[in-house]
Amino acid sequence: MTSPIALAELFFRGEYVYDLDSKTWIEAFNYIDEHAASVSFDKSATHMLWTVNGGHLRNKIRDDALILRVLKKTMPGYQGSGLTLYRGEGQHLYEQQKIGFCWSPDIKVASLFASGLNALESGGVLLSAYAPAEAILTGPNDHSALQMKEFEHTCDPTSLQEIKVLQRFPKLSREDYPLN
Repeated sequence: MTSPIALAELFFRGEYVYDLDSKTWIEAFNYIDEHAASVSFDKSATHMLWTVNGGHLRNKIRDDALILRVLKKTMPGYQGSGLTLYRGEGQHLYEQQKIGFCWSPDIKVASLFASGLNALESGGVLLSAYAPAEAILTGPNDHSALQMKEFEHTCDPTSLQEIKVLQRFPKLSREDYPLN
């Protein structure tokens, strides 16, 4: 069994453990929130972990305020100007005002998420928003830009402006969107 402190240390190294319960992840994120300032770690490693596993982590932790505090402390930062960005969000999350952290400047990428993976539970919505520079926690890493071509910007969703629904997509069944 991995302890929350050991899990936090793995997170700081950019190592992800899939098969742990939500409680352990929540405790690890609380530890990270409290101790990140006193730990030396490679922010590019935690950025890569978030890029690949952020959706899974968000589903495990289910506390966007805690996740945001951790991301503010563990992402590399952003030096550019404000941008118009897009996100494909699940309809149910949008209606609950639980808008996610990962946004793209490419509307086609966001549309794929809105009409695909994020449409599984309740349908999807294609969103646009203006992200002032201070709302962008980090720009895309090489994995996101060069391999995935998603150009993912991790943002503070509470600081985004002018969030608009551009398009709605119907709910998909697992048969419509196989995950394997």
